[in-house]
Amino acid sequence: MHLYPRMIAIMTFGGLALAACDKKADQRGPDPAITQGNADKLAAPVKPSAPSSPDLDQKPPNAADRRGPVDRAESIKMTLSLMEKGEFGQAFKNLDEGIVWTEIGLPDGELKSIAAIIDYQNRSRTGFSDFHMKPKRIIASADYQAVEFVWSARHTGAFADGTPATNKVATLPGAMLIRYQGDGLIDRVWVFQDWPNALQQLGLSRDLPAGFVPFPLPDRAEIVLGPDEPRLRQRYLSFVSRLGPNDYRATIDEITADDFVWTDLQTGRLVAGREATLAFLSQRMGSFALDSTELETAISTGTFFAGYATNKYVYKGGFMGIAAQDQKITTHTLDIVQFDAEKMRFKTLASYGNSYEILAALGVSAGAAPDAARAGKFLIAACDDYVADMRECIESMDGEKQAGARLALDQQVIAWQADSGAKLVIDKVRVACEAARDEAKVKVAASCPRVVWN
Repeated sequence: MHLYPRMIAIMTFGGLALAACDKKADQRGPDPAITQGNADKLAAPVKPSAPSSPDLDQKPPNAADRRGPVDRAESIKMTLSLMEKGEFGQAFKNLDEGIVWTEIGLPDGELKSIAAIIDYQNRSRTGFSDFHMKPKRIIASADYQAVEFVWSARHTGAFADGTPATNKVATLPGAMLIRYQGDGLIDRVWVFQDWPNALQQLGLSRDLPAGFVPFPLPDRAEIVLGPDEPRLRQRYLSFVSRLGPNDYRATIDEITADDFVWTDLQTGRLVAGREATLAFLSQRMGSFALDSTELETAISTGTFFAGYATNKYVYKGGFMGIAAQDQKITTHTLDIVQFDAEKMRFKTLASYGNSYEILAALGVSAGAAPDAARAGKFLIAACDDYVADMRECIESMDGEKQAGARLALDQQVIAWQADSGAKLVIDKVRVACEAARDEAKVKVAASCPRVVWN
């Protein structure tokens, strides 16, 4: 279905050439931050607690119950615990009435009320059981938090669109960037998680990357608190501004620590050491040419930096067999970097994003793609007819089912377009489309009686 643009590692880091500081960065180590928990390693797996499922009757918290937390780190840990249990009303009691919650990369991912957020959480959990959500690291400075987490769930029930259960487990690392306002309530949240990868793990899209290893659920969260450390921002900008195709080797040698580890969030792999990193990057550059990168906001404290960036690229080919037409692509990423305190070198890096943004821009999913691309043309009659009929049918569904059905159809289109674009056996794609059409006639035709199924 997709190969997350760690294939194009430069996309993960951004460009920021115009924003980089020309003067030499201060080599002094940063002031120490308050840290708790395990610092550098992924935590070992733990035995999950009892399965849970969301309470579909959860209501937004009363205005009187909304309040800013005294201990924000403990509060966000409690929020994730309540989300794990599906107790969304209590989970979101620290949200301001004017909250804007953005699920990065999703076409309808900007949610502007607590009720809309609860509705989204319930819909995204439909069909899942044994849901677990654990914090890995919480970095906080001033009015911002960056929260790394891992969730896992088993697909034991039908999705909202009727997609039958696979009984497979999806495990996905993600991150949130959270902003607090003056009264202590949260008024802005950005969530970064690669939904297409979850669908790969469930077998609902193309094969998983070779060597995929699911992330373990952390047994406790590392907490990093302290004052802002501006030198980390300068160091980060210097690094990403020098990651061009002709400079990245020298940059990696100069700015990364001897024991540098890059966490590849798509495969679950830890790329350790400079040589492995250079090999990793060399395989992934060339498909996307950087146009510009803008750092939207960033926090840094102790030895940790978290930066939210908007990246713009031009597609040059070589991705999923899609032809290059200088397509414009915009992605949004959250980079979490740990520095070596002594030499101010990169020690670890994990970058979070949603490859749905790339797929949409290349015309293989909905959202940012042009209307013609969203139509999913294959020049295979069975496929084109099925997609057209399903899109018409989806418009007849109620609001709760529409979003899930649209996403599931988009993922089918992605897989079929990639297969046909890669010149795989066309007959197999045609048979898959015919089977999907026949299944739709049985399962969803009653929801859209005006559709004449071809």
